Amino acid sequence: MSDGETHAERRNRSIRLAVVTSFLSKAGTVLLQALSMPIAIRVLGREEFGLYTTVNLTLSTVAMLQVGVGPALTHGLTKARAGDDGKLQRALGSSAFFLMAGVALLAGLALGLVLLAVPLPVIYGEEFEGKQGMLRPALWVGLLLFLMLFVLNLTERIREGHLEVAANNTWGAVGNVLAAVCVAGGVWYVPEVWFLVIAVHGSLVVAKLANTFALWRRHPLMKPRISAFDPGVARSLFGDGMLFSVCTLVPGLVEYNVFGWMVGRAQGPDDVALFGVFITMTIMQLGLVVMLSAPTWPAVAEALARDDLAWARGAAKRLYGLGSLFAVCSFVGLVAVGSWVLELWLGEEFAGLPRSLLACYGLYFVAHVWRHLNHAMMIGTGQVPKLTRIQLIESVLVTALGWLALEWGGVGPMLAVAGVTIFALTGLVLPGKVIRKLRG
Repeated sequence: MSDGETHAERRNRSIRLAVVTSFLSKAGTVLLQALSMPIAIRVLGREEFGLYTTVNLTLSTVAMLQVGVGPALTHGLTKARAGDDGKLQRALGSSAFFLMAGVALLAGLALGLVLLAVPLPVIYGEEFEGKQGMLRPALWVGLLLFLMLFVLNLTERIREGHLEVAANNTWGAVGNVLAAVCVAGGVWYVPEVWFLVIAVHGSLVVAKLANTFALWRRHPLMKPRISAFDPGVARSLFGDGMLFSVCTLVPGLVEYNVFGWMVGRAQGPDDVALFGVFITMTIMQLGLVVMLSAPTWPAVAEALARDDLAWARGAAKRLYGLGSLFAVCSFVGLVAVGSWVLELWLGEEFAGLPRSLLACYGLYFVAHVWRHLNHAMMIGTGQVPKLTRIQLIESVLVTALGWLALEWGGVGPMLAVAGVTIFALTGLVLPGKVIRKLRG
């Protein structure tokens, strides 16, 4: 913090800088996905693109094994910095690093055995029979990359704890540029599913490595040391991480991965490709909300640690207002011109999508954003145990009701039912809890 700058001014500056750099990073992400998807679909074909989507869904399931240590680390660092506790900061950084290195090793061994022992059609369904030659190499390559991300993703959480989200955004933009170059060359010269996995995810690994070394140089306390590993801190991170997992990772596991698996088994690669488009649209759009929520919730946590309730209330109002406005505008745009835009973007393979289907997805997306805003503020206000219980109930209901809706009417009803369920639970319960906490 510079001389004469108050803590409130520093929080405001960190959020403004994070939002500005987010435009650069998120614009690159959107551009990468907007260009790579139609090119990949045209070069690979809809079915093979469905296989690529299947690999991505599987790999993002692997990412769920991070057990939420990252958000717990961010929260711990925020409090340690507010208390000017350098010893705790070092213990948090080193304990998290070696903890996640161990998790990555165990997860890699377990998942490697699964890939060796279990025929892929048993996992993905009979529709994938005969496609193991394309799937298996991509899964092995992707598994290695995602296990590296287990550890490297901690860097971004540490940056958030230091209110340096702007640095994450800058390195994310670098990764997007590298990925765009690799994808552009790969789809023409190496049109294989496994290479597309390397082009997209390998580029992110390189950018995150660079971000990690830059972090260690700026904050030497965060450089992992065996001597600073604290078993007590590691247990606390792991325990808090399990709670964070339910709050932040389980919804993605259910609504991206489990739903994708259900669609694949029930309707095959073609509908997985359609579902993959909706997932990509969700990630692309939600990224614009995250660019505000990511720097806001750690700042709110720090404000509460310093008993600055007025600042925390103002930040919460801005987050809820801007996030909700964006979600509603997205819904209106999807229903009004979504079918035309998707055909122009992705080509004839996705022409003629009915407005009812897009409205079902739009309803789910609005609910998804509203839940994300409430999750961010529940975490920032230190109410993770309460959030965990509610989210676990919601995810169980979303899975069961989504499956019934898929069997009854397909992808559209499945998404609509998921959206209604989210609104009925977290959408109604969580805002009141946030308000009570911010009132002190």
